[in-house]
Amino acid sequence: MKWSLGQLKPMEPQSYPEPFDSLQHLFEIKWDGMRILSFINDKDIRLQNRHLQERTGSFPELTDLFRYVKAQEAILDGEVVVLADGKPSFPLLMKRCLAGSSRGTASLAQKIPAVYIVFDLLYLNGKELINIPLVERKEYLTEIFKNGPFCSLSSAFPENGKALFDAVKREGLEGIVAKEKGAPYLLGKKSRYWLKIKARRCQLAVIGGYILKQGILSTILVGAFFENKLRYLGRVGAGLARTKTELLPELNSLRSNRCPFTPVPRLKTEVVWVLPEIVVEIEFQEWTPDLKLRQPVFKKRVDEPPEACQLVGTPVYRI
Repeated sequence: MKWSLGQLKPMEPQSYPEPFDSLQHLFEIKWDGMRILSFINDKDIRLQNRHLQERTGSFPELTDLFRYVKAQEAILDGEVVVLADGKPSFPLLMKRCLAGSSRGTASLAQKIPAVYIVFDLLYLNGKELINIPLVERKEYLTEIFKNGPFCSLSSAFPENGKALFDAVKREGLEGIVAKEKGAPYLLGKKSRYWLKIKARRCQLAVIGGYILKQGILSTILVGAFFENKLRYLGRVGAGLARTKTELLPELNSLRSNRCPFTPVPRLKTEVVWVLPEIVVEIEFQEWTPDLKLRQPVFKKRVDEPPEACQLVGTPVYRI
């Protein structure tokens, strides 16, 4: 691997169903952000995501990352997050990425700055580190890296994965990653050397429409507010069986000729739009890149006003 090659695909973790303790692993927080490899060559910084897309212009606050890395050449691996109320906000991160013009990006960097959380080191001053054990890469990283206003070293916790997972749940974070201490860094591969353990999450959402199948309620369309607009979050069918009979008459009473979501979602199925008044709790696995709920499940009705359904803030997390 040479510096001139530039583009590299990061190593990816495999999913694992539950937390565990292990003397052979280090445990780290899994951040709800964007995976970024940073290429440092003297004072030149280049950022690249996991899909080999250039992201340097998206995060101008990271252009002086070299000041916090004691090296002439280095390749770092980490996660870029945007914080709201001290917690990662994926909607705000997507707003940063979709800023458009360089002026808009610079303005957003001032208002909602990103933080680069670094957890691995692939290359250092002409030396490839991908084939040495993780703990040795961590040692190199600790020696050359110092925290700055927009960059931070990820903490690694030995042995006690269950305790870390419990702490992550209490703090409302995404989950943890268990990494074998002796593992190499496998470029572009998903490996059991790294195991991601996620907490199921919950999002308050308001119903904006529904779909019937043979006259029976089969799916609800839900959304939440972001910057005073009701954004479509996806379709939810799982979990509706126990409540669809009592929910349908109320939805029928709220029927509307207008879609309440902005922008209007492109759907191939016929939808009945409703006034956004019924608030529900939806459990889901994670956010998709276009801010939709992955694996959503209806949990219950909630006695809250529609304005309580916000994308930015501290969501409730479940295992």
